[in-house]
Amino acid sequence: MIEVCNLHKSFGDLQVLKGVDLTIKQGEIVVILGPSGSGKSTLLRCLNCMEDPTAGNIYFHGVDLTDMKVDINVHRQKMCMVFQHFNLFNNKTVLENLTLAPIYVAKKKARAAKWAKLLGRPYEVADIRSNKEISDEAEARAMELLGVVDLQDKAAEYPSKLSGGQKQRVAIVRALAMNPDVMLFDEPTSALDPEMVGEVLEVMRDLAKAGMTMVIVTHEMGFAREVASRVLFIDEGVIQEEGTPDEIFNHPQNPRTQSFLSKVL
Repeated sequence: MIEVCNLHKSFGDLQVLKGVDLTIKQGEIVVILGPSGSGKSTLLRCLNCMEDPTAGNIYFHGVDLTDMKVDINVHRQKMCMVFQHFNLFNNKTVLENLTLAPIYVAKKKARAAKWAKLLGRPYEVADIRSNKEISDEAEARAMELLGVVDLQDKAAEYPSKLSGGQKQRVAIVRALAMNPDVMLFDEPTSALDPEMVGEVLEVMRDLAKAGMTMVIVTHEMGFAREVASRVLFIDEGVIQEEGTPDEIFNHPQNPRTQSFLSKVL
């Protein structure tokens, strides 16, 4: 599904990623560990095209996202990211936060389908919908997802009225509303009070059980042991070691991995 080849990323003279090679298969849950400044978040941001690689290639469903001719917005719809600081729109309700992107994308498709029909080109009949039909569908989907995370009663609330855990669950649902193929999580619990961490991890566990492909940067070692199909340890911009949770947590081979885990476990 995702193939990263010899990925480099520099900010001026600072080399953050130094030749990362990585393959992520459909249904995998890849957890990325490493100290601060190791390049974990930069790797995620490159996957989602929020940062342009200095060198290397990122293939998603066979398409090279580093090709300047590729419309990254189309592919980004299927690779959604959840941030540590929620990034919700504070001037919009929870429901509006969840429906904004799906409605925009659906309306764009509907306009394209109408033009295709006028020009006599092939088009999907399902894409020719009224604005009301699009909005009703997006709101129904949003309410369904809010029910999954037990937040249906918060649909009309603004983010300022929510707890940190509730905000992060809304952020996860907002990504799910786009029906992504891959979910990227950048330390989704690091900004939460300890008592709120569990409710967010529970949602992520449910996603794992449902077969969602996920790439997760986290410091929650117990969670990583439990849900990961593969664990990567990154330091100084390279993957120092990778393996199953048992291999990494119980039998690490790289001295740097051993040193890191001895301090965090």
